[in-house]
Amino acid sequence: MGEPETRLRLRENAVTWQQVEGETIVLDIATSTYLGVNRSGSALWPALAEGATRGQLIDRLRETYRITEEQAGADVDEFLRVCRERGFLEP
Repeated sequence: MGEPETRLRLRENAVTWQQVEGETIVLDIATSTYLGVNRSGSALWPALAEGATRGQLIDRLRETYRITEEQAGADVDEFLRVCRERGFLEP
């Protein structure tokens, strides 16, 4: 039996966000910078706000866009890399 996956979650007080007409607008509180999130990121953002594993994020992209597990995994990894670099995820 494998180890359970880590739950990934947005760090409290790092960002505030809102979805408007299918787009996610994020305010980076530390830099007071607004960011637009692409379509795949917009599909992932609510799950990160609630807390999700990498596997759950991959499944969400696969279901939403009907893409392969490999493509979804690469997209999730890139999205998480950017979120980590910006300090948006809980440690």
